[in-house]
Amino acid sequence: MNKNCIGCGIKLQCEDAFEDGYVNPSVFEKTVMCRRCFRLKHYGEYKVTNKSNSYYKGIIKDIFKMNELVLHIVDIFNLGNIDYIYSKVFSPSILVISKIDVLPKSVNEERLINYFKKKYPRYKEVIAISSDKNYHMDEIVALMMEYKNSKEVYVMGNSNAGKSTFINKLIHNYTDNKNFIVTSCMPSTTLNVISIKINDDLTILDTPGIINEGDIVNYLPEDIVKAINIKHEINPRIYQIKDKTSLVLENIGRIDVMNESNISIYISNNIDINHANFENNPKYRELELTKIHVDSEEDLVIEGLCFIKVSSDTIFEIYMPKGTSVYTRDKIIG
Repeated sequence: MNKNCIGCGIKLQCEDAFEDGYVNPSVFEKTVMCRRCFRLKHYGEYKVTNKSNSYYKGIIKDIFKMNELVLHIVDIFNLGNIDYIYSKVFSPSILVISKIDVLPKSVNEERLINYFKKKYPRYKEVIAISSDKNYHMDEIVALMMEYKNSKEVYVMGNSNAGKSTFINKLIHNYTDNKNFIVTSCMPSTTLNVISIKINDDLTILDTPGIINEGDIVNYLPEDIVKAINIKHEINPRIYQIKDKTSLVLENIGRIDVMNESNISIYISNNIDINHANFENNPKYRELELTKIHVDSEEDLVIEGLCFIKVSSDTIFEIYMPKGTSVYTRDKIIG
């Protein structure tokens, strides 16, 4: 009998304990979850999967051929791969900006929405949500009912974009189902398409997240990943820089500001940032160096960790784990 894990969607199997979907043969008949998901859900243990990005991108490519409605969920702190997925958008799609509640309440939501509408005009709608706070959940359901071409709606996005949390909230709000999808701050929790019936007119299909290879979580130990994972409204760290300054992010890396500027860092409240002597300070200099110029209309982004607003043209030298993407983008909030 073929069965799929309710946590990650992978086919359950008893043959190979080192492959995805393994369950002990003694519990195969009664279990609904693979060993990997069971340990993640009940013990917080994370096991790396053997799936590659080509596997996930193949699933996404096939989905866009179906002409079904797609919800593309993005984490406001991790937009990597948004351009890749957008390049495939030719079936009806809605951009869903998740975790809006972690931004300061002073952020102008309308301006944020308009930024994405202007940059990505092929989306039918752009909406900001908070699954944890139940913010705009009724509105997103109404949009799905308006734009769907059949009963099925696909949910896709980066690994850890908030897809499974969003779907679990739909299950909680609109069904009597008690089987929830496994969630984690670590990448690649969902491994295959999972079908969830919401009602007779709507079935959600959760898809595996694309791994953002530039995301810093790929290069940090699990305890630090949990610390950078933002769950509550952040308090931006504001610094008035008068001369060359080093800002050390404990257990992560360093940000060197090379000229006078006022900067605001939007980052998890759990991360300690300390001033350090700029001269003759070797801490974290063994990490990969990115030298970058940021003008006053841009943000500096350290993928998966933070973004930084500047008051004027600013030169940075960033030391982060090798592979982490550091780049500029048009300023996303005023």
